[in-house]
Amino acid sequence: MIMNLLKSKKTSVSLPGSDLKSPASINSPGEFIWLILLLLSSLVFTLGFSCATPLAAFGAIAVVAFSRRDALILCGAVWFVNQVVGYTILRYPWSVNSVSWGLVLGGVTIIGTLSSGWIYRHSKTPYLLRLVVTFITAFAVFEVALFAVALFALGGLQDFTVDIVIRIFAINGGAFVGLLVLHWLAVTVGLIPTSPETQPGTGRRVTAGPPAA
Repeated sequence: MIMNLLKSKKTSVSLPGSDLKSPASINSPGEFIWLILLLLSSLVFTLGFSCATPLAAFGAIAVVAFSRRDALILCGAVWFVNQVVGYTILRYPWSVNSVSWGLVLGGVTIIGTLSSGWIYRHSKTPYLLRLVVTFITAFAVFEVALFAVALFALGGLQDFTVDIVIRIFAINGGAFVGLLVLHWLAVTVGLIPTSPETQPGTGRRVTAGPPAA
């Protein structure tokens, strides 16, 4: 099933308006429900992984599945849910450092989303590779930006050991694949429609079809 998701452009991870230069794409009850399901999944990830919530994975799936505006709305909402749950249920400390890191996470999530969106729109690689590169870009920008903040401002370099970074990468990678499957299921059951895919590097929209032999 996953291979069918990744190889078939007929079920590619895109929502109506996936041309990131176009207006918002959430314009039907089904698409709104799909957005709510993503937010609920972010709640599950927050409760399950706490500080390791896969924000980079949500940034990557957002740029693949939504218009630019909707991608930023989704990522902002995911970050907001993460912070509300963290400070009300998981009891994050109300310290200047903790709140500052929360704000940094929000900003870095937006930067990672925009960066991976640029890669996704301009990449001319095969669809499967484009998905991989989009995710890696989101994760790399996310981690490098956090490392820079830890190094020059807020401290916490002990959280960037190789073992921890590998663990965070695994969590985000698994989440990204899971979100791709969730989207495929949403298309399959008719919750959201399949839409044309944007031609990489152009503003044109082309009709999606079977991958070339």
